[in-house]
Order: sequence, then structure tokens, then C-alpha cells
Amino acid sequence: MRSYSVSPVFPSIYFSYIYNTRVRLQDGRLMGRLADLLASNSESGKVLAAVIKTKEGRLATLDWSGFAIDEHEHKYSLVCRERKDFTADDSVISFRRQILDQQIVDINDKKLVRVNDIRLVFLSSGLFPVAVDVGWSGILRRLGVVEITNDFLQIFNRSVPSRLIAWNNIGFLSQDSRNIKLSVSYSKLHTLHPSDLSDIIEELDRKTGSAVFASLDDEKAADVLEEMEDGAKVSLVEDLPVEKAADVLEKMPTDEVADILDDLEKERAEELLKEMDQATSCEVRELMEYPEDTVGSLMTTDFVAFTADTTVDAVFEQLRKTKPESDTIYSIYVTDQTGRLQGSVSLPTLAVSAPQTTLAELMDAEPKFVYDTDKLNVLLKLLSKYSMLVVPVVSSADILIGTIVIDDVIYRLFRKQGVQL
Repeated sequence: MRSYSVSPVFPSIYFSYIYNTRVRLQDGRLMGRLADLLASNSESGKVLAAVIKTKEGRLATLDWSGFAIDEHEHKYSLVCRERKDFTADDSVISFRRQILDQQIVDINDKKLVRVNDIRLVFLSSGLFPVAVDVGWSGILRRLGVVEITNDFLQIFNRSVPSRLIAWNNIGFLSQDSRNIKLSVSYSKLHTLHPSDLSDIIEELDRKTGSAVFASLDDEKAADVLEEMEDGAKVSLVEDLPVEKAADVLEKMPTDEVADILDDLEKERAEELLKEMDQATSCEVRELMEYPEDTVGSLMTTDFVAFTADTTVDAVFEQLRKTKPESDTIYSIYVTDQTGRLQGSVSLPTLAVSAPQTTLAELMDAEPKFVYDTDKLNVLLKLLSKYSMLVVPVVSSADILIGTIVIDDVIYRLFRKQGVQL
């Protein structure tokens, strides 16, 4: 028989091996069974206390330093060498209630997984979690059949695969564990690509997803919202405080904002429009007035335009200052002082031109465009004929008022067919 409290050889053990095992006193008398372990609510997660369900059915919370673990032929039991009461507060977390079976974000694989077991290691300074098991081995271990399963699989030179995620590389998200302050709980989530983060938020329950989304800064939240399915967008905007929702929407292309508000209750949409800054609000209201089958319903009012006498150097200096979204600089537009469309210059053309060259020397003086009141079939014919990625949109007075990116056209067509992208 071996006994572990702390050890210089660093043996490890899974929580499932000791959960619900017998706990005996030093003289051998049965005290009860292990109901839970409590750990520090910090990055280290050091085990601080054991919760024992006594023979009488009561719960006793005792300092872990008074315990040792006995092992005999891979069977484990606990020995209470010294009984010291422990007072639990908000600075501790429960392995059984807050970690096991909870959803976590696998930062490396960028997806939600469930904690099936916890791997612990004995260090000279105490017992610490080093990883969580999110694979089948954790489930089979808890069922008590992992050894039998492995024996069977050895016939085929196989074994039950383990899938461990390091303790310091996970983020806890469920409502039961949202107060756990691990180093990567929300901070590492913010480093994920918006597309990955949107997938994760959509998999979470509505309350948790809203909490994670609300923790993002406005720029990141806007990028994530753009990647989400229509229903999820609406749900999040409904759940957010009006001020936060308005701040996020202001960071998004106006055409997408108009689409989201169209799907909201009128009262909620009006609240958000009033909270947004006046210029953005006016642009969105105008877009919402266009019939769905017209070009105006698809356009965004975000575009980059200069007068013809602007030099290439001046264009790039302005782009560096304003940092526009990538899909707004497929083409740089040339307008006169009144805003009438005069021409367009592609970004590659600008990139290879001399700094002091003016846009008048580079522009296509007969740019292809559509009117905001044109039907969508006019736009589709233009895109098909000229293989354009972005099309400028003008008013009846030929004033440049917006652009349409081909991605938005494709999205609208698939949406009409009921296809989710």
C-alpha cells in the first residue's frame, strides 16, 4: 500500500478515482465518503479542502492538509490524519459543482467541450489540478470501466484515447462557473478570430452567450456579430443593454445594422436608433426605407472617396489614419466637390503608382454603377458581366451614396433560398 499527501516524485491521480471513496480516520474508523474537493479560485487551483459526507449524512468541510491518499492495487481511499475545519467562501471553487461536467472553451481547438474528469498532481507544496480530461477516457473512468475497455482494445492494439487540456489553457463559461477567475477565462477568448468566437457563443445557452458577448470591447463585438446567424444576432441585440447594443451597432456596416433592426420589434429598434449617434442613425433609417428588392436595401454607406486632384501619397496617408474596413477599399472612388461620381481606381493600381500621381491620371473615368432605386436584377447583371467585387451606388443626381459588396449579394440570395451560410 502507498500513501500520498505530498511527494517529491510527483505522482498524479484523477479526481474520479477518489470521488465518493471511503474516508477513514487515523485509527481506521469510517468517517464517511469524499463528496468534493475545494480549490483556490486562482490560476494555480491549489486544493484547499475536502468535503466529506459523514456516516450520519452531514457534510463536513475540512482542511486538505490533514489528509493523505492510500492506494492499494489501484484502489484509492482517504485518511484523515488531522481534523481541521475549513471555512469556505467566494475565494474557493468546487470541483464537483463548478468544474466537472461544465462546458469550457478549448482555446487551441476553438470549440466548446465538456469536462469529464480532472487530473491532479502531488507537488511538494500541495495537490494541484494540471489538466482536464474532455475525452472518452474521462467518461469511462467515471463509469469504472476504463481498464476493462482498454484490456479489450489491446486485442486490436488500441487503447481509449485521452484528451487532456492543460489547466492554464482553458476558459470556463457556464453560469455555474462564470465567476472562476482563471487567467484565460475571458481574456484568451478575446484573442480568438471573430468567426471562431461567434461559433462558440452560438453553442452556449442564451444567458451565458450574452454574458460572454457583453464582455467584448465594442470593436470585437461588432466583428463577432457580423459573423453570426441572423437569429443569434437578433437574440444578442435584444439581450444587451440599449447603450451597449447601440455602441456595438455603430461599429458595424450600416447595411448590416439595418438588416438586424428590421428583424427586431419596432419598439426595440426605435430605442436603439435613438441611442445611436445621429449621423449613423439617419443613415440606417434611410436604408431601412428601401424596399427589399431594390439595390438600396443591400448597400452600405461606408466607402472611400477623394477628389481627382488627390495624390496617391495623400490617399495612403489618409487610409493609414482612418483604417477603413478591408471591403471598403477594393476600389477608391473619385468624386467632384458636390459628391458626384467621376471615376474609380483599384487598390492594386494605387499600390504600384508613383506617390505624386493624381487620381485623375489613374482613374477609370467611366465607372460602372447602379442607382439606389434599381431592382436587384440590374445589379446581378452588372456583377455577372464585369466580374466586379464591389459596385458603387449613386442617387438619381449621380451622387455617390454607397457601395455593394458581392458577399452581401450572395448572402441575400442564399437567405432567400433558406440556405444558412
